[in-house]
Amino acid sequence: MKNLIMGAAKGYGWYTLEPFVTSWRRNCPDAELVLFVDDMSDFTRDKLIREGVTLIDVPDELRGVLIIHSRWKIFGDWLESRGADYEQVFITDTRDVIFQGDIFANFHGLTNWLGCATEADDIRGTKTGDRTNYNWIRDCFGAAEAERLADQKIICCGTVVATINEMKILSRIMWKILKTEKFWGYEQAAMNYLAWHGLLPIENVFELDTDGGEIFTSYFFVAQHPIELRGDKILRGDGQIPAVVHQYDRNVELVELVDKIYRDRNFQADVRFDDVQSAVEQTVCLLYADKVADATKLFMSKFLSPADFNAAKNSLITVWELAARKNFTPTVELLELAAQNALTSVKKFSDAQMLRLYKILLAAEKKRHAIDPTFKQNFAARLLEIGEQNLAAGAPISYGLHIVRLIEELGATDDEKFLQFAARVNQALER
Repeated sequence: MKNLIMGAAKGYGWYTLEPFVTSWRRNCPDAELVLFVDDMSDFTRDKLIREGVTLIDVPDELRGVLIIHSRWKIFGDWLESRGADYEQVFITDTRDVIFQGDIFANFHGLTNWLGCATEADDIRGTKTGDRTNYNWIRDCFGAAEAERLADQKIICCGTVVATINEMKILSRIMWKILKTEKFWGYEQAAMNYLAWHGLLPIENVFELDTDGGEIFTSYFFVAQHPIELRGDKILRGDGQIPAVVHQYDRNVELVELVDKIYRDRNFQADVRFDDVQSAVEQTVCLLYADKVADATKLFMSKFLSPADFNAAKNSLITVWELAARKNFTPTVELLELAAQNALTSVKKFSDAQMLRLYKILLAAEKKRHAIDPTFKQNFAARLLEIGEQNLAAGAPISYGLHIVRLIEELGATDDEKFLQFAARVNQALER
């Protein structure tokens, strides 16, 4: 029987998905790849179909739901109707995953099992100081529960491999928890809560860790250890080649390696810069024309038409992150231009993209690049707007505290609206 790989892609263009698809075709071609898609350009659709990917549109009734939540419903329904055609299934993120081998190779013949990928830190963040997962569990299940699970390894819900029936069970349980939730983090919190409390009615639940598992969840590991390679393959903690690498886009060295191995350097013929209209994409053209650095050019050469606008913005931010770390002088001016336009543009950056831009601003200031005070105030006002909107929509109060700390770190705390927002957040925390 065949094996199945399933993922979801909302708002992604070919540039974003190219490493995922190219590495699948090269290193795990015997498995069928099905992507559930939304907000995708015709160009990207045609390219994926030509590469052999099966595309299924997200159902209309789920298009308003966070894709990281609705995908569990979509995956479960697909497996209910088509699961008998397959032996095992791997569900995975798509933006930051590559294949280095057959994810199913060591699991043939196993029954009634599910493999969870763990990360190189515990939920408390003992090794890295990152308490994101702790905070998600606290917001979803309470402070006592977060403390109870704090010493367990982080389980990443972005990559899970299992036999068909066991994945159907997991999908049903996850969707039952997530179908009414609106915010990022609940998916990860739910997965850790279920697994570490033994609440998954599955006979065999395996841990696939960064030292010996088929899935190398790289972010926290490479924050603590140098990256090791064998040829063009990334090695896990035990010096062996994992079948899957996840979270590669959070490390500049891995981004550059993946770009070199899995992206088509001759793709420039399909770029249509004459069609670019938005302020942000005009800035992309400036970056490309000025040839800021090779790392930037690699990204700029892959931008598609305005239909791939969201993917272009995400990639542009990654370029700035690369540039900031390499201390390219033109970066700050171009960043200010594009971000300032984004603040007033109809096509605003999303909340998550704004927060990434914020981190680049801080990095620039640490390198003693002066940021205009008025620009910082405008940027802080946009962050404050994000905080107000999400709290009004039901986000946990810790989200408001996160926004307060970001603005404080930016040094833009003189505004009366910020002072009022900070006071409300502090009062809520004291209750």
